[in-house]
Amino acid sequence: MPLFDENSNKLIIHGMKKWKGRHNRFVKISKLVPNYTPKQIASHWKNYLDPNLCLDTLEYEEKKFIAEWIRKYRTSSGVIHWKYVVNDLKIRFGKRHSENKVKNYWNARIKREKKFKNKGQKEIKDENNEQEQGKEMYTEGNERKFIFHFVSSEDFLPRRPSKITIASLLNFDNL
Repeated sequence: MPLFDENSNKLIIHGMKKWKGRHNRFVKISKLVPNYTPKQIASHWKNYLDPNLCLDTLEYEEKKFIAEWIRKYRTSSGVIHWKYVVNDLKIRFGKRHSENKVKNYWNARIKREKKFKNKGQKEIKDENNEQEQGKEMYTEGNERKFIFHFVSSEDFLPRRPSKITIASLLNFDNL
């Protein structure tokens, strides 16, 4: 989609004020701005120019709400009804975000989780190789490597003595 210039944006806003309730308003506006199709104008209005939109980034609580909403209401086939997500965000937080912004956030999150998951599996394999070779893990630059060790309770809890005596109670360090 070609970028909209400032003059086109003004014409679109003017057209929306003039033909607010009309079913063919985007067709009429496309005659004012002939470089764009009605579908492009509608998309640009819905995602960027609508004065009711909140142009701020999503806050932590909003992101958390989106994740919970999708987990709860996603269809069995995996379809997400974005217009309902946006509507419930507006009801809950009083801000109307564009569907595009919410979709972009969600898809970036999924992509990041997949990348982290794949990278984590690779690091586990690398860790196992390095332990076999007796090498130590190290960090390069800003990259952090997380190593998870599984331990049992026997490794860090003191063993119970066979008999509980006053001496063992007074000298807890030797348990």
